[in-house]
Amino acid sequence: MSRKWLSIIVLIAVATFLLSVSSCGFNSHLVSIQIQPAGATFQAVGASIVFKAIGTYIHPPETKDITSLVTWSVDSQNLVTITDTSLVTALSICGSGNLTASYYDSPNLVSGSAFLTGTGQGTSACNQAILTVNIVGSGSVIDSTGVIKCPGTCSADYALGSTIGLTATIGSGASQVNWTNCNSFAGNTCTVVLNVDTTVTATFQ
Repeated sequence: MSRKWLSIIVLIAVATFLLSVSSCGFNSHLVSIQIQPAGATFQAVGASIVFKAIGTYIHPPETKDITSLVTWSVDSQNLVTITDTSLVTALSICGSGNLTASYYDSPNLVSGSAFLTGTGQGTSACNQAILTVNIVGSGSVIDSTGVIKCPGTCSADYALGSTIGLTATIGSGASQVNWTNCNSFAGNTCTVVLNVDTTVTATFQ
């Protein structure tokens, strides 16, 4: 074989090797996400924990912390809140849900999850929600069950998931009422769905 052809063959071999290395470097793909710890049980309101997302890649194979890269979400908003830094804080000890970390590595969406629960799940306390009414200005509010008559009785327990109507009576010196924290309202009437303890404010102006 001539030296010329030998040189060509060597060049082709080197080019093939370099392309292979380059391909491996540029085709690194995320294949799975593991959340650490794999779950948590919250024993008190305000309790918090920081989770990590560990990603497993191929081409080349490696495992690394991708906590700051993933999108965090939780499917039980009444149980916990979560920040972009993966800090999860309990709003309640009632209920359960899944914490999810997701990352889009084209063309696939890769995700992992952890199970969250509260120690009060299934207890009678977790089957109730408290509705509290605050009044600002001159006026009064009663609820559709006749339990809340505020001023006077401004707070009561109801079955979790109840829909309660609040009706305002405008007092002297005021011409309207403004509601905050209603699920819906129309004029002097506010409707609240009690999926969690809720405080409604009626401001008479």
